[in-house]
Amino acid sequence: MGWSSATAAVDAVVVLWPVWAAALAVLVWMRGRGHGRWGRAALDSAADVLAVCALLGIAAVTLFTPGSVKAVELAPLRDIAATGLGVTGLVQSGGNAALFVPLGAVLPLALGRRLARWVRVLAAAAAVSAVVETLQYLVADGHVASVDDVLLNSAGALLGAGLARPLWRGGRPRIQEGAAPGGCGPRGPGRRVSRGAGPR
Repeated sequence: MGWSSATAAVDAVVVLWPVWAAALAVLVWMRGRGHGRWGRAALDSAADVLAVCALLGIAAVTLFTPGSVKAVELAPLRDIAATGLGVTGLVQSGGNAALFVPLGAVLPLALGRRLARWVRVLAAAAAVSAVVETLQYLVADGHVASVDDVLLNSAGALLGAGLARPLWRGGRPRIQEGAAPGGCGPRGPGRRVSRGAGPR
């Protein structure tokens, strides 16, 4: 991942800001008109738009920049060991991890917060990275499809989710076991409570 490709991705996001603004306005209107909670609609819609921006940035950096070698590396940690702990290796490994930090930060907040779990963020990031590596090998010029990239991308996504943890911690309401809807107390009407049955 070079500075030129990263700069091109940032430029694309900035140039297309009217498109992002229009998409955000449409999403807020569609979500807010039903329940009237415009603040929550705005936050959820902003997370969705930012997630799309992060995905497009990843695509711009990985798929539209030429490389020098086309190969497949399926042995875990071999690429990381080959690049070593020098400046070049740290920049390359750190860049692969940093590429997915923004995506990991917004994934728990996007899609109605359906991915607001560590394992779901990890699974989604690994799936996106695997798709990117496959497309790199099939359609991009001179790129190495490596399992190490998937590992580093996934680690970066978890780092991003950790940095954004205060925003999505407890974001999805959970119904406590034994609580009845409508504020009827811990035992709702008609609810049978078993006494004497131990935990299973």
